[in-house]
This record gives sequence, structure tokens and C-alpha cells, in this order.
Amino acid sequence: MRALLQVRILMVGLVVALTTVAAAPAGAQDKVTGTASYRERIALPPNAVFEAVLQDVSRADAPAVEISRQRIENPGQPPIAFSIPYDRARIDKRLTYVVRTRILVDEQLMFTSDTAHRVLTRGAPATVTVMMRKVGGQATPTGGESNGTLGAHGMLLPATFTGVLPCADCGGIRHHLNLWPDQTYELHRSWIDIDERQDNMGRWSVDPERRMLMLWGAGEPIAHFAILSNQRLRLLDSQGRPIESELSYELARQGALEPIRDLELPLAGMFVYMADAARLTECQTGRSYPVAMEEDYLQLERAYTEARPAPGAPLLATLEGRITERPKMDGEGTEAAVVVRRFVNVWPGETCERNLADASLTNTYWRIVRLGDQEVRAAEGHREPHLLLRAGEPRFNATVGCNQIIGGYVLSGDALRFEAGASTMMACPPPLDRLEQRLRGILTKAAGWRVHGQFLEFDDAKGKPLALFQAVYLH
Repeated sequence: MRALLQVRILMVGLVVALTTVAAAPAGAQDKVTGTASYRERIALPPNAVFEAVLQDVSRADAPAVEISRQRIENPGQPPIAFSIPYDRARIDKRLTYVVRTRILVDEQLMFTSDTAHRVLTRGAPATVTVMMRKVGGQATPTGGESNGTLGAHGMLLPATFTGVLPCADCGGIRHHLNLWPDQTYELHRSWIDIDERQDNMGRWSVDPERRMLMLWGAGEPIAHFAILSNQRLRLLDSQGRPIESELSYELARQGALEPIRDLELPLAGMFVYMADAARLTECQTGRSYPVAMEEDYLQLERAYTEARPAPGAPLLATLEGRITERPKMDGEGTEAAVVVRRFVNVWPGETCERNLADASLTNTYWRIVRLGDQEVRAAEGHREPHLLLRAGEPRFNATVGCNQIIGGYVLSGDALRFEAGASTMMACPPPLDRLEQRLRGILTKAAGWRVHGQFLEFDDAKGKPLALFQAVYLH
């Protein structure tokens, strides 16, 4: 009888436990906790910032995916206690998760963890103790190799690699590659005898089996290098295979990290303006920069002020920018800052996470945001203005909410041309009639395209922007 009673008690307890698990709400929050320290006897200044990041590192051939992070301003002195909240629904017990930490001063890297501390799955704990290494007082340190961090890949970082690599139709391509231990990079390439340059920044990863360094752009690698030693890298082809040639495809390490003075590239990041100060936290690297109040800055500030949900709230902004040295707002010397060469748009409700990868030009539903300088919104009772380019056919259809415009298109690299086709012939009410005429004109003039994150722009033959679109969903 007593045994039967014990069985019943156990069954009731099991039912209660199962009911508790089943009742856990979707999106329920858990935490990864720990402490972070460093060995140097250095006191952190009040403007120091500590960051702890929870990452999915399951794929060796892709950059880590951020799950969540905690940012602590003026964290005090080590050991620094942290607690990273995360959505338990995002954790897959089959995958591998790690915690990384870093300390920034004036948004420049000072300390970073060089060991990935596993957590949560495969028997790993939810609490870790992290020991960080000093990597210099700024994100672009200029010290020699003794100030670096030796990673598992065998490279002492931070580091600069340079060289002139072969070019089929020019005198060569100058490369300047900077790598940091927090898995960020900057790359400047310039074509000899041709007025052409290309700048990139983002995250890097290493395939340990192939000793291959991959530089990632918007969700895909833009370059592959074989790690020959701490001193040399060799360029591989677009598939990560050796290039069969008697010419040299190697980059050599420089004695000290050499900052790239100017980077010119499209930027997407979370923009904040408050107390006469503006900052942009760039999406690909997570670096935060002051924004210089020059060139097209006022357009950005006005758009932010009109669209922000509350003072000081961050908004995703897209722009063509230059990262260069500007005088510090406080104190002496200079710092890396963003100059807005051309403001594109602000995007309320959008985040960096959704815009880390580029949407596909084809088979994507592109909502029409702007035609020329005119904002476009859906008219009441009419379909949302959009454009769709179908792959394979190739055919397109577009509408501002009235007639359907249907035709073909010719795509060659970053060149794009639309071919006139059929259209329904309804009489469109104002202002749809004028918008439709403008759309037809833009499709006639379009000569080039570019996608950055979830945003698409058309240019005319002279490179002047014609229209702006946003990816709403992907097929």
C-alpha cells in the first residue's frame, strides 16, 4: 500500500513537472552569467564600456551568429559580473554556443577574450569565468607584434597585410588588409592604372581544417586566403581553391598595424542623436563611431528627428559614407568618425540583425519606398506599391497600386535594363496617376542597381539614384 502511494506521488510530481515545461511561454527569457577579468594592473576609466556576447559558432565555415548581448557602461573594476538575457526558443541543443567579452574605451578596443567559452549545450554550463587579454588602447593600435594576441589560427593579431596582386587588365591590385582579434577586418583595394577602388569591412572567420581565412561581407565571403604563416597570406579563388599561376598572390605582414586612413563604402547602422552628439553603430562590425556634422549630415539628422519614436532612440540608417579621422569632441587628438557622403534613408522598426545579409535582387518582393525624391505610400483600398523581378524567365511586374506593369529585363553584373511590356489600362485616381508615370519613367532610365542589406537602389547611366526599395519578404 505504501509503495502504491509512493508511485502515485511520483506520477503526480511528473505530471506537474511536464505541465510546467509545457506552460513555458514562447520567447521566455533565461540568462548566461559570469565574470570577466584581466591580469594587467590597469584601472578602467569612467568612459569604459564592457560587452558580453552570446554567439552561435556551430558552422566552421561561417561567421558567428549573435544571439544576445549585454552592454555595461562604466562597469567599474574587474572582476566584472555580467548577465546576458536570451530567448530560450533560439537555443538548439544540437548546436554550439559560446560567450565572448571585450572592453572598449571611447569605443576603441582595449581588452578582449581570445578563448571561446562554451555554454548551455552539450554539457556546457550557463556560468563562465573569462580572462581577457590587452590588445592596445584603441581599435586601430600602432604597436608592434608584442602587443598582439596569438589566436588558435596561428596569427598574431592585430595585424596588417599588404601586397600588389595580379590583375588581368591592369598593372596590379594593391591590397591593404587589417585584422583584429575580435574577428573584424578592414580591406582597401586600389587598381593600378585604373581609377578604381573598393573598400570593405566586416567579420572574418577561419576554416581550421583548411587553414583558410574568409572575409565576410553581407552574409557571404568576399575573399578567401590561405594562412601560410604568421607572416604570409595567399589569395585563393572565389571557391576557396588555390590559384594555379606562376605569379605571386601573397600578402606580407607589416611590422606594425597601419591604419587605413579613409574607407569609402555603403554603411548601415543604428543611428542616435542626442545632446548635440551623433553616433552610428555599424551593423557588420558592431563598431560605434561619432558622426561628423558635415556634407549630407543634416539630411540624416532631420530624417532621424522626424522618425524616432522617442528622443535618443536608435534608428537604422543607410548611407554612403567615409570613415576617416576627425578631431575628438572631447580632449586632444583625432578619432575615426563617419562622414555622410550621401544620406539614403532611415528605417523605423528595422534592426541590424535583419540587415546583416543582402537580399536577392530576383524573387524578392521589393516595396517601393521612394521614386526620385518623392516618398511612396500605399493608397487606401489599393495594393501596396511594389516591384518583383522573377529569376529564370526573366520577367518583372510592378505597380504603384493601380495598373500592373509587366515586361522583361536584362541583367549583367551591376547593370540592369528594363524592356517595355504589357500593362493593364485602368484610369488611376490622383496621386496614383502621377506616381505611375514616374515609375514608368524610372524603369526606362534605370541602368544600374545595388543591394545593401534589405534595401535596393536603382541608378541612371550617370550613377544618379533614381528609386529606393525595401525587401518585404523573400521567396
